Formats: sequence, structure tokens, C-alpha cells
Amino acid sequence: MRALTLASILLSTLASAAHAEQDCQLDILHSAIGDTHSFNLKVTCAGNYNTLTYLLRSKTEKNGVTRIDSESGDFLIRGDSKTTGAIELNLQEGDKVSVEARIVQACEVLGETTLEYQHQP
Repeated sequence: MRALTLASILLSTLASAAHAEQDCQLDILHSAIGDTHSFNLKVTCAGNYNTLTYLLRSKTEKNGVTRIDSESGDFLIRGDSKTTGAIELNLQEGDKVSVEARIVQACEVLGETTLEYQHQP
């Protein structure tokens, strides 16, 4: 019984450690010209991946109202990096934006990240 309990704890620890490591590195890139802000996703993977799906979503809080914009698409990666996705927002002083990104392949999450931004003039 003790061996079974120990084995269960060990397996759950290994699963947690494997989940904590990401197969791909994600970076959300932010640029602005005036009040127009662009958010793109840069994906870097060490291996070769066919049919990766990216999900890029932003939530903007403005005067107590939340607006959600999103984009998704597919791409291939061959041990290099790609920049994809583009969400453009017109932001005013004090607007808060949360941008979330995720890469999946066949329902398996290979990487995810979040960027929080508050517009200051």
C-alpha cells in the first residue's frame, strides 16, 4: 500500500514537472505608432512541428467595459522562430490591455504566455 501511494505521488510530480516545461518559447511583441498599438506573437521551437495553431487574444478595459479581440491561425516551424498574428488596438491614456497567447498541436499545449500593458502618454 505504501509503495502504491509513493508511486502515485512520484507520477503526479513527474507529470507536473513535464507540464511546467514548454516545448516552444512564446514572446508577445508590442509596438506603437501614436495611439495605435500592435501586438504580435513570436514563436521559437527547437524541433520541427507541422500544423501548429496559435491563439492570440486581447482583453481591453476601457471605462469599465471589457472588449475582447482575438486571432488564430496555423503555421509550420522547422527549429526556428516565426512571428505571426496581429492585433491592432487604438488605446487612450489609462486603458489596460491583457494579451494572452497559446500554441497548440493536436489539443496539446506546447507553450503559453501573457502580457499586461497599461497605456501611458
